Amino acid sequence: MARPVLALLVVSLSQMLVVPASGSQGDYQLARSRVATDRARLAAQLGEPGQRSAIRQQARRRIEKAVFDLSRHWLGTRWALGAPQTNRPGVGKVNCGTFVGRILRDAGFVVRVKKLQRQPSALIIKSFVGGKRVRKFSNASMSSFLRSVRQMGPGVFIVGLDFHVGFLIQTERDLRFVHASYVTHTVVDEPAATAVPIVTSKYRVVGKLLSNRNIDDWLLGRRIRVKGRW
Repeated sequence: MARPVLALLVVSLSQMLVVPASGSQGDYQLARSRVATDRARLAAQLGEPGQRSAIRQQARRRIEKAVFDLSRHWLGTRWALGAPQTNRPGVGKVNCGTFVGRILRDAGFVVRVKKLQRQPSALIIKSFVGGKRVRKFSNASMSSFLRSVRQMGPGVFIVGLDFHVGFLIQTERDLRFVHASYVTHTVVDEPAATAVPIVTSKYRVVGKLLSNRNIDDWLLGRRIRVKGRW
């Protein structure tokens, strides 16, 4: 490993969250159940006159919370390519695409995870995000990349790299990369600015989730059409 990358890895490791949230499989299933209950409640209110905008805002916050909360349970779960892919955090192994798909499915989206995880990262993003909510970067400096992402505002993003995919979670103060890492061989949460897969990737594509179409798909239980032939 080249010296600059090794030094970066040392910095990144010191700021990673890799210990899974305490709790049992029952806790995870309960979290999923609560998301489903909240989705049904909000969907039932969607038809009320003048409420669509407010309901979408509530749904957006609920999905963002679900992605964050559910991903906590997966921290420390082992990463592997080609191995049987687990449905449950902390048990078995998961690759980067399956991790993204499982979180989105368990957060309430109707999506075929097995098909989604087989696609290149750009198609995983395209399955959920389109138009102006997608930005592509080729050989861009990290400073330029981070500045552009920050300009997209707080929220949940899917980020695709040379041969990797994960979530970016942006708040007013922070930008974190949550993914099944081929570097640590575990699911981790780390600062995007020092994440080795992002820093070393020549190609980066970012899609910001939760457009109105995304939210309506979630509320109405519409199946996400996965792009790609495999």
